[in-house]
Amino acid sequence: MKTIFIIHAGADEHRVPRLLEQHKARGYTQIGHGIGAGTSGRLEGTRAWPGHATLWLTVVPNDEAEVLVNALRDMKAALEPGEHLHASIMQTDDFI
Repeated sequence: MKTIFIIHAGADEHRVPRLLEQHKARGYTQIGHGIGAGTSGRLEGTRAWPGHATLWLTVVPNDEAEVLVNALRDMKAALEPGEHLHASIMQTDDFI
């Protein structure tokens, strides 16, 4: 199994959940209004650093993870300027 941690900052907050549902991710957790800094700049929800990110976690079987990660790569390639998408894929030995 793989745990996929996704961070998205963009106009369409429903883009990632739609993708997860299209790829039959059995469940996910969404965390809104994430703030922070990274290679693409700062998001702090302030006048100086406007915006925020939404985060998702999902656990999927290995074979489904590969297809989902490829779909996330395609989504990232199609983002508008100023939008960001990052994903971390981690091996999950057990999920209780």
